[in-house]
Amino acid sequence: MGLLDDIRTAAGGALSRFTGGPDVPAEDMRELLAKAGLGFPEATEEKPRGLYHDPYQVIDWGGWRERPSALTYETLRQMAYKNTVIAAIISLRANQIGQFCRPQQGKYDRGFRIIKRDRRDRRKTMTTEEQKEAMAIERMFETTGVLLPGEKAADRDSFVTFIKKGVRDILTYDQWCFEKIRDRAGRLSRVQALPSETIRPAVVDQEYLDPAERQTRVSHVQVYEETVIAEFSPEQLTWSIMHPRSDLRVAQFGFSPIEQLVHLVTAWLYGFEYNQRFFSQGSAIKGILNVKGAIPDRQLRAFRRMWYSQITGVTNAWRTPILNSDDIQWQSLHSTNREMEFSAWMDWLTKLTCAVFGIDPVEINFQYGNTGQSNSLATAGQEEKLSESKDKGLRPLMDHLADTLNRHVVWEINDDFEFSWAGLDAKSEESEREARIKEVGAYRMVDEVRADDDLPPLPDGLGQAINNATWMQFYSQKQGEKQQAEAAAQQGAQPPGEEGGGGFGDEGDEGAPEPPPEGMESPEEIPEDEEEFGKSLAVLRKSLRRRAENGRVVTEFDLPPR
Repeated sequence: MGLLDDIRTAAGGALSRFTGGPDVPAEDMRELLAKAGLGFPEATEEKPRGLYHDPYQVIDWGGWRERPSALTYETLRQMAYKNTVIAAIISLRANQIGQFCRPQQGKYDRGFRIIKRDRRDRRKTMTTEEQKEAMAIERMFETTGVLLPGEKAADRDSFVTFIKKGVRDILTYDQWCFEKIRDRAGRLSRVQALPSETIRPAVVDQEYLDPAERQTRVSHVQVYEETVIAEFSPEQLTWSIMHPRSDLRVAQFGFSPIEQLVHLVTAWLYGFEYNQRFFSQGSAIKGILNVKGAIPDRQLRAFRRMWYSQITGVTNAWRTPILNSDDIQWQSLHSTNREMEFSAWMDWLTKLTCAVFGIDPVEINFQYGNTGQSNSLATAGQEEKLSESKDKGLRPLMDHLADTLNRHVVWEINDDFEFSWAGLDAKSEESEREARIKEVGAYRMVDEVRADDDLPPLPDGLGQAINNATWMQFYSQKQGEKQQAEAAAQQGAQPPGEEGGGGFGDEGDEGAPEPPPEGMESPEEIPEDEEEFGKSLAVLRKSLRRRAENGRVVTEFDLPPR
């Protein structure tokens, strides 16, 4: 029993007052539930009651909201440039996703596709018109919009450039902004990447506006040198945050990975600067040269000039202090070089940085795991490295990009389609072939596997078989039982006293065959499916006989369909 049957049984007495009886058809039940407010919810104009922004926030005095953090956009940008580990991570992620920014050509290639939105349809088949529209949307993505007459694709950012800019802004500011340019009819015609560090949310409570007013009201502004130079409505600009927060004081801003690493980045820069200053002036002196005895200042200065000209290190480093005393002696102040390495400390900071960005250190050429231990991942191929790291940081980033493009671009054109990355989980041709061989030997028929490669079924239904010994034995047993039942039915239908005589083979007048005995069906009266099955059995017998004569092994292709 379904849900409607349970409701009908439980509420039969109550519904009988309106319908005249407890038995209510399903369609009528749906109408009754809708009238009672128990059906699928409808859109409402009810306004939210909660508070979403800090009303006493003082950083929105200019008509826009600023990032509520001590780290400004310029600070985040400088941290992404100066920290080598962060710069390597951002460049790697941008290059990795850039490989998917072209329409997928082959089945095993990386790229993107425009597919049917209904995920319940496993095949996601398209009509010819839908395929043309999907291809037009893919072409639009390649040129980041519809080209004007005479305009070339090189005059605009490619989709690869557009996405790389977005990836860098997301990983640096956790903010991706691009402008949506429309045609005269209001349809989306082009997208243009914007410098995300210049975009600010406007001081307006979008949550309390009507849908029509929300689309035309200024929601974001572009600020340069503390001056508003452009205003945008939600129809004109996309503001996308990967790490959203419901904090009342963050004013719609995200949580940048660099902002999470502010203390680690500071410690990393200090350690790197300490090591770097080993090769600069006035740092890490090797020792002190003490000249004992009374030496005139003139000779001491001449000796000092000679010493510095011959002994001073790279970029005037390791300048040796020279003192005047009774004798010449060397006081070493440098024992080993371990004090300036900080290898364990730098490795620890690097691993923590990679953890926040969701990336494996081996992908940026750092040792994976503890220092000195062997790493099985380091010797793996590129596919294995990608599979180890894609679930941590690459896949969430790509899902965020696809979701933003769907909500702000694709669904505005046609909400029956969606943007999807292809090839991230694609198997190699060899591995997929091995998987199909296992499937056809377990639960899939040959024709089903052929359909995956757009191949036609085998003739005479020979592909309706599973390459499995148990299945073939069971099938042969069922065929034998069916033949025995047919033979027994034929013998029981012959008239008594005529065993061994007469029949279809006896010739009558003019060589015409005699009619079949009473109770048996004539050939034209045999059901179509039984007649086809008999033909398949004949083909099977001939094939088995031919293969037995040639010494070949019988396979599933010799078996006819049921």
